[in-house]
Amino acid sequence: MIAAVFAAALMAAAPAAQPATSDAKPAKAAKATGNDLVCKKEAVVGSRMKQRVCLTQAEWDQREVDAKDQLDAAQRNRPLPSN
Repeated sequence: MIAAVFAAALMAAAPAAQPATSDAKPAKAAKATGNDLVCKKEAVVGSRMKQRVCLTQAEWDQREVDAKDQLDAAQRNRPLPSN
């Protein structure tokens, strides 16, 4: 009984099939501009579950630059080994 209700709910929620067009491109093939929202799954420290983070492409690029800058600063500021 429950399986039948679940199946009916899935059928009602499924989108109608649309005819394929020759100019349709996969979503990943399109280049993202600075204002497009891009979602990625990132690891959470102390958890096996990944968290979905949505930012614009410009924000993802800025995060990458900031991470590289922090790594460079950390490597430059290492203390000298003492005798």
